[in-house]
Order: sequence, then C-alpha cells, then structure tokens
Amino acid sequence: MENRMRKTIYPKPQDWRQCQLYAPLLLAFSVACPVQADNNTRYEIAPQSLDQALVEFSSESGLQIMADGAMTSGVKSSGVIGNFSTTQALQQLLAGTGLEVQSTQNGTVTLQPAARLITVAATQSEGETLPKVTVQADAEVEADPYDPTNTNHPYNKSYSVSNSTTSTKTDTPIMETPASIQVIPKSVLHDQQAFRLEDVIKNVSGVQTQHSFGGDYETFVMRGFLQSTANYRNGIRNPAIKYDLANVERVEVLKGTSAMLYGFGDAGGFISTVTKQPSSTPYYSIEQRFGSYDFFRTEVSATGPLSKENGLNYRMDLSYLDNNSFRNTDRDRIFFAPTLSWEVTPDTKLTLSYEHFDENNSYDNGTPAIEMGGRGTGNAQLAPIPRNRTFMDPDLTNTNTTDLADFRIDHRFNDNIKLNAGSVYSHNKKHWESVYLSRVDDITPGSATFGNVNRNFWFGPEELNSWTSFINGTFDFETYGVKHKVLLGGEYYNNDFGYDVAFGKIDTVNIFKDQVPDITQAQLNQYRTKALDYSPRTETTSQAIYLQDQMTFFDKLHLLGGFRYDWVERSQDFSSFYDADPTTDEGIDSRSDDYVSPRVALLYEATDWLSVFGSFSESFGPAFDYDVGPADMPGLFPATQFEGGLKAQALDGKMTANLAYYDLERTQFYNFGGIGDPAEPLKGHSNGVELDVQGQVYDGLSLIGTYTYTNTEILEDVASPANVGKRLPYAPIHQGSLWLKYDFNYGPLKGFSLGGGVYTSGERFGDNANSFVDDSYARLDLMAGYKRKLNDMTLSTQVNINNVNDAENYILRRTRGNLPAEPLTVMGSIKLEY
Repeated sequence: MENRMRKTIYPKPQDWRQCQLYAPLLLAFSVACPVQADNNTRYEIAPQSLDQALVEFSSESGLQIMADGAMTSGVKSSGVIGNFSTTQALQQLLAGTGLEVQSTQNGTVTLQPAARLITVAATQSEGETLPKVTVQADAEVEADPYDPTNTNHPYNKSYSVSNSTTSTKTDTPIMETPASIQVIPKSVLHDQQAFRLEDVIKNVSGVQTQHSFGGDYETFVMRGFLQSTANYRNGIRNPAIKYDLANVERVEVLKGTSAMLYGFGDAGGFISTVTKQPSSTPYYSIEQRFGSYDFFRTEVSATGPLSKENGLNYRMDLSYLDNNSFRNTDRDRIFFAPTLSWEVTPDTKLTLSYEHFDENNSYDNGTPAIEMGGRGTGNAQLAPIPRNRTFMDPDLTNTNTTDLADFRIDHRFNDNIKLNAGSVYSHNKKHWESVYLSRVDDITPGSATFGNVNRNFWFGPEELNSWTSFINGTFDFETYGVKHKVLLGGEYYNNDFGYDVAFGKIDTVNIFKDQVPDITQAQLNQYRTKALDYSPRTETTSQAIYLQDQMTFFDKLHLLGGFRYDWVERSQDFSSFYDADPTTDEGIDSRSDDYVSPRVALLYEATDWLSVFGSFSESFGPAFDYDVGPADMPGLFPATQFEGGLKAQALDGKMTANLAYYDLERTQFYNFGGIGDPAEPLKGHSNGVELDVQGQVYDGLSLIGTYTYTNTEILEDVASPANVGKRLPYAPIHQGSLWLKYDFNYGPLKGFSLGGGVYTSGERFGDNANSFVDDSYARLDLMAGYKRKLNDMTLSTQVNINNVNDAENYILRRTRGNLPAEPLTVMGSIKLEY
C-alpha cells in the first residue's frame, strides 16, 4: 500500500517567520532549483537543529528542501562553514545526523537513517547538478519557530533553550549539566518589554533585585546572599555592573558557588548576559517604545555580510532611552555596540566587538526606615510617607560612561580539539552629584522635630578599569569506552578602582513634610569646589589555571570533576574620611593569597526526559568594603555548597523543568544592613528548594514559572552577637512567579498574542537585626500584541501593563534608603523587521 506523506518545507528565512507548529511528520526530502555541483559557495551555518540548518542551507544555496520530520525532529547538525560545492555542503550539514543524501546513476536521492533505507524517486537534472525530487503530499508544514535549539534566530519564539556554556565553559546540553542553570532567551525579553536586568531576573527562582548607590548599580540577592560581583558578560566578569539589553541575546543565571571556573566571586551565583553575534543572513529591525512617566526608548539592529566571499559579517545594535519617574527623577542613555566577525578559514574565526554606554541620571536615595519606638529598641519600619516623596534635587545629575572592547579567536584544529582565547577591556567613569539622607535624628513620636534628618551631598569622580585575558582548550577523546571532554584553561584579571569625593551636610529636612528646600546655585558652587574628603584606591590582580573533565559512561552517566588554582594579589589605599589633606595616606594594605577551588558533580539520565544530578563545589570571595577604613586586610572568605536535583524535558525539549535543593554556607566580610554602619564579619547559612519551569505547553501557549523556598540564618556576627539566629536580609522565605503567553497561530485571530503573569514574594527583612520588614506582595502584569507580514517585512505592535493591581513593595538596601518599586505603568511599542 502506498503511504500518503506529509512534508516539511524548509523555506527562505523571510517565509520562516510565519512558521506553525506540528507534531513530527513522516514526509519526503527533495531538492529543486538545480545548481552546478562544482560551483563553490561560501556557507556560514552554525551548529544548531537540523531543521533550522536546512532552512539556512535553502537560503544560501537557492535550493528548496523538504525533509522527513520524523527523522529530523530533535536532531542536531554540526553546521557547515567555508567554501563548498552544494553537494559537499549538504553532505557536511548531514554529517553525524544519521542521514545522508546520495545521487545514483538514475538520479535517485536516498535518505539513509541508521536503521533503514528510505528511497525517494527523483527526476534527472541536466549536467552536474543535484537531482530534483518530487513528493506526493497532502499538506505543507514550515519549520518550527518554537525550536529550543535555535533561539538565536531573530524570529524564534521559544521560551526554553537546549544548551548553555555558562556552567561548564563548554557547549553542553542543559539536560546533561549537573548544576542549576536558568537561561532566559530574548523571546521572553521581547514579550515582557524588558530593558533592565531586573526585568529579566524576575523570571528566575531564588533571585531578588537589590539596588545600591541610588539605583546606579544593578546588584542582586541570590540564594540569600548579597551579590557584589555577580554580573558577567559572555562569561567574563564585568565590574561596571550596569547594562543595556539592546544587544543581549539571552541571560544565563548560574546558581551557587562557581570558583572552579570563574575564580573569586559571590557565593549565591552569578548572572551572565550573552550578546548577539553577526549573521551572514541580513536582518534589520527598528523598534519604538513609549509609556508612562514620559518613557521613550528606541532600539535599532542590523546584521549581515560585509563580504560573503571572505566570511566577513557585521552587527550593529543601538538604543536611546529617555524616561522620568513617579519619584521626580529622570534618566537618559545612549548605547551602541558594533561587532565584526571574520571567518579567516573554515576553522578559524575572529570576533571584535565594542560597547559604549553613556547615561545621565538622578540619584534616588529612596525611603528611610526609622525606629518608631526610640533608638535601640529595634522596632523599626519603613517611614509611613508617600512612595513618590523624594528628598533629592532633580537638577543634580550623575554621569556614567562605560567603554568596552572585546576580541576573541576561535580555532578548530579538528573535530576533537578546539581553542578559544581573547581579551576584554572595560573602562567606566562616573561623576557623582548626589544628595542622600543620613540616619533620622529624632525618632521620638510626638516630638516637634520627629522625623528630622540630615541631607548630605556626595560630589566627585569615580573610575574603574578592568582587563581580562583568557585561553581555553577543549579536547574530546575516548578511553576504555569512557567519553571525555577535557577543558584546560588559564585566565588573567586586573581591576583597579578609585574615587575622589567631597561630602558634607547640606541642611536638615523633615521626612513627613511635603516641601523640600531647593539647593541654591551658591551651595552647588561650594560643593563642587570643596576640598576632597575621601580618596580610596583598590586593585585586584588574579592569575589562574583550571582543569575540568566531563566524562560520560554508557551514554547515560555523566561525571564532572575539576579544580582551579588562583593567585590573587590585592591592595587598598585609604585616606581618612576626616583628614583635611586627602593626599595623606591613612593606610596602605596589600596581601597575596592562593586558593584551590574543587568541583565534583554527577548526573544520570534516567530516561530521555528525566535526569538526576548532585554536586559539591566551593568558592571564595573578595573582602573589600570601602567604608571600613584602614586595617589589616583579611583573607579571602570561603563558601561551600551541596546541591542535588532533577531535570526534565518534554515535547522534544520545548518544555523544560529544573528542581533543586541546595545547602550553602558562607563567611562574608560585610553586609549592608542594620541601623547604622555596615556590619563586621559574619557567617551566614542558606538552604532551600528552587523550581524553574519554562517552554511551550502546547501549540501557541508558552510559560515561564518559578517557586523558591529559602531558609537563611546568621550563624555568626562579630559586631552584633544578638543577630545570631536571625534571617539574612533581603531574601523572602517564599517567592514565586508565573508568566503565560498565547500566540494565535490560526484562524481569524492569527497574529494576535495575549499574555500575563503574577509575581509574588513573602516578607523580607531590611537588615541583619531584622528590625524592619517589607511586607509580602503579589503583582500582576499583562500584555497584548499583534504581528503581521507586510511583503518581506514584519510589523509588530505590543502593549504591556505592569503592576496592574498597583501593589506596593520596596527594593531594600539599608535603613537610609529603600527604593519603592514602580506603581502601575503602561508601555507600548511598534517594531518593524526585515
């Protein structure tokens, strides 16, 4: 009996934008539009799913491809890069997939799966051309836009990602990675109109936003611990800790200790933004966003070949931001990021990128906490004042400029040996003109001066330089039936930081009164010319080597082991807060340390859809606090973590889940919290459960959801022994989120999308003494969008309403200032892609 066959067509990319989702189909493979077999063409098709690789091959070769969906579903292609004939390129594209294309004398094309042969009749072409195959079919289906292996494609809608490099520094399937790694792709960023890192991180379990310095630094609390060095870019430490998302492809979050690969850092984990790369397929887009509080943001992207014959591609991403706030502050920013990539040979690629970030913003100290029952009672609370009340001068502006250059080389010696190396340099310069509050002076209810607080100024420049160089070699081999992927690498890192500031009292204001006096021009002139009060300098230099082996037994059991050896040199130079001559050295301290960071992890693939993992790792953190004054420098403070959990996937990887239990202990040098100055050395403990689920539930419906249980405790507090046994600040016991989006892919509503999400958090303490708390809250966000093709272009419109229920919560920092989260806000956008 003749089988009727459904077929998947691999069209040119502009047609792929309208792709629909179907279950795996039994269909035929055909090649049309004859091309001379000996006419070499340059191909740049990256490793990805076989389905999408065939889409790109169709575009670059001019051939129409149809493939058996049952055989190609879930199969990954190693890609093809270089100058090849069409036949050679197709053969390389199919290498290792279990499929092959053969031309016989009678023009027959044969697909040869591992288990059997499927022969499809074809018509003979003239000359040395690939044969044309004809197939009897009853339907046409385009490639899948929800493919989790191809999230780099500009039109991909997947909420799940199949592979990550952050946890192992090798391209490893997440289902084979024995660690908690969450990846938020750009489709989520687009649907939620994210433009800040905090907008992305709300979709990850166990992470809380914790701004510092008036919101000028993006810092976070992860697994209960404050992260001061948690921001990375493409896996490289980025101490500037301020981002624009215009060139971000995805955001990867690695939970827990990670010193084995990344050296000194924070115990709770880190966040790495992965940037967009040049493509040989032209793509252009422009988007305009507008919204509440005079929000205005423009994004422009362009990529394509500069010289396809020579393998030279470019990318340019830029953005402009201008917005005010419900708190009478404003911010404007210009960001642009050009990137060039050059395929020197089929095995060697050079990439050069640059980023420029220039922002002006108002410093916002937030809302203070006060001890309502009198000083020392511990009965503190966030001041009961309107959340839009500020104590700043809106005419004062901080400037923040960052320039970053990144050079990388990737070379493939053969299928088993690969090398990548590079250097990243960044320079960040700020100039502070800020007003902040000191501790509330009169805290006696009923007093005539109840709520009085000193308002102070902080003026002066700040500068940071950072340099990282690295080299990694990856070696794949097999011994006695055991597969090895060995990573051998080295890293050099240098960071020097300093600032020169003048500070002092401006006046006394009352936090319960609406009117705050303006700062006069005479006062500004005085502050800008005042002699410096404080000029600290710090420098950190580290050199490291590391070795990691990912071993696979019986194709199911994955054992990871490795270590890193770091040499760390640190120095700090303080001038006194109160020294009239800031050039007088108050104290210069320096020390050298070395540290060995081990890691061992095990993962077992119980089934195709379920993995079980466990791990042990350590880390060590730097011990700087620029406010503690001169003293003998302490050593590097360690952290240890045990972690275990489950990973699951369904629907060919379109739906993924990660469930983890962890136990983490860290000795840390300081913690911003408490009524008064930063605390002395303390030891903290955190354990808990984290659940992350993301992907496509069924056709058109995507979700990303989290739940977190975090149990924290202060084990030791030298300065305040009474804090022992209390919870670490900022981290709630319970936290969760759920975002759903539905795409109408058929019928009269085709092109429309609807979405919404709820973000919840239990109460969080604001200091080590647990003296004040931000209450629990639940926030509702909504979105609606519409997308339509206009010839070769795609037009998208979208509106997002955040905090629909106007929930009140605060981004806690310390008693002096806690930033109120935004009330109900509306953001609209219109986007054109080609």
